[in-house]
Amino acid sequence: MSKQNSTGQKRGPGYLEMIAISLIAAALAVAGYDRLYAQKIKVLDLKGYLRTQKALLVAGEITEDQWKENLDRMEQVLNREAGKPNHVILLKEVVLKNGDEIPVE
Repeated sequence: MSKQNSTGQKRGPGYLEMIAISLIAAALAVAGYDRLYAQKIKVLDLKGYLRTQKALLVAGEITEDQWKENLDRMEQVLNREAGKPNHVILLKEVVLKNGDEIPVE
């Protein structure tokens, strides 16, 4: 008769390993969803920026060509920030709080 060797049998992962694997998989799923699909709200203070630029123009600190260059630079910043399809840009007047403000030089 042959003896069964119970210590040599292969066992699957235990409860702690299954919990750890489940937690890691859930964390990766949430991080992936946040990075790829969740909407990111960006805020732009367009009114304040234009008010500042107009004041500088009226005061004579910048020329009209510099004003146009600054507007083009702001457009480039907006295009860079809106590069991903899940980024939404709203005006600061519309957002009450918890929006990431876009810094415009």
